[in-house]
Amino acid sequence: MLDDIVVGLSIIVSIWSVYNSAFAIYGLSWRSSEPKSSSGPSFSLLVPARNEEKVLGRLLERLLNQEYDRSKYEIIVLEDGSTDNTLGVCNKFSEMYSNVKCVHLEKADVVNGKSRALNYGLKLSKGEIIGVFDADTVPRLDVLGYVAQKFSSDPRVGGVQGRLIPINVRESIVARLASLEELFSEYSISGRARAGLFVPLEGTCSFVRRDALERVGGWNENVLTEDLDLSLKLTSLNYMIVYSPSVQSWREVPTTFVSLVRQRLRWYRGNFELTLRISKFKLTWKLIDAAMLVGTPVFMVLSLANYSLVFIYSYQLHILIATIVSLSSIMTLTLIIMISRRHMIETIYILLSALYLNFTISLHLVSIVLELTGAPKGWSKTERSGNITVDVPRP
Repeated sequence: MLDDIVVGLSIIVSIWSVYNSAFAIYGLSWRSSEPKSSSGPSFSLLVPARNEEKVLGRLLERLLNQEYDRSKYEIIVLEDGSTDNTLGVCNKFSEMYSNVKCVHLEKADVVNGKSRALNYGLKLSKGEIIGVFDADTVPRLDVLGYVAQKFSSDPRVGGVQGRLIPINVRESIVARLASLEELFSEYSISGRARAGLFVPLEGTCSFVRRDALERVGGWNENVLTEDLDLSLKLTSLNYMIVYSPSVQSWREVPTTFVSLVRQRLRWYRGNFELTLRISKFKLTWKLIDAAMLVGTPVFMVLSLANYSLVFIYSYQLHILIATIVSLSSIMTLTLIIMISRRHMIETIYILLSALYLNFTISLHLVSIVLELTGAPKGWSKTERSGNITVDVPRP
């Protein structure tokens, strides 16, 4: 009986892996040609920032030099209890540019400080479209032009998510492995979008119509993954969230082991937290697909069943099981090779990714235990290096 359960779990997890890998391959091959405009709806670009002195100026330079009518967008930096010179950097830009505003927030005892800052910024904003950028993000200079076209072309579009690419892939061993994980997920989302399925907002380079955002009550301050929570709410209300490969931004991945663990535990626990709530949303094909994405922590932990197969069927492995598990492994390996070549990650990290996968499984398990035991939730900020500089043209 126990053997049959283990085999069943292994088949389920392998099918889930093939499902996600197929979308990632589909997304990796997407070459889109999309229109853009230099003017259109008005934007309010919100930048939550705590101790972001190293990277905030880099982002503001990119936002100020967007190829879009500057009278049609404002930038609101929400500095939240920083202990470095983040506020000073922001004030310097606000003195030079009329469309940059600095808002200082005192540190508050809430689960998700980013959501609190964004909700505060929403009240101050004036734009028809609300954009969110983490301070470490480096957007292309034509981002707003592509986003404006998406919202203008279809009133059903409630949100737009841009493609996110690691900017510091080669900064450390940890950064390389973290990049492989994030790019695998990014191309899976891209493939889902291309197939017309669930598209999550990813927390940066994300855009939402003001009326849609107000309808769902803004960002949830009591969950760890506010972007995914918002995505589920918008999708359940039949808003379209569009993914655009042309709306492209780079962002930093963790470069140290400690910062990686803290970030991933927050992400994984936040996903599992929403997995427990997903049944409350209206059931649609998109939300079924969303469950396959949001439920990643559960599937990752269940993948431990694969390690038991060798003991159960050491001499006579069923052909069906062998086929499904092998297909899953081959597709995952193929994807890692494709991603590594595209993003110039050395071959050795293809081999190390297998060890990294086991490491993430353990973190998923810890995140589930933390949530089920009711451990206190905290939103720990990921440290930025700010070592990558980007030159932009002056207006």
